[in-house]
Amino acid sequence: MNCPTCGKEMKRGKVAYQPSAGLHFLPSSGRLPYVITKHGVEKQGGIALDGPNNLGFLESDGALPAHICQACRKIVVEY
Repeated sequence: MNCPTCGKEMKRGKVAYQPSAGLHFLPSSGRLPYVITKHGVEKQGGIALDGPNNLGFLESDGALPAHICQACRKIVVEY
């Protein structure tokens, strides 16, 4: 998918959210780690968009398919 703003190719993945840990972009095959830290998310090739605000223990994650353009910092989310 190409970015609707700049036209560059977007990276496919998903936006994942956990209330106490924040909002993250992960590769398609990625999962939020059990103990969520910025380093743990980035180690998987993900991006911490907002948070983690503190350590969170994950029971189950919520995730939506998404594409990210790191050039102009846009995300397209499918729902």
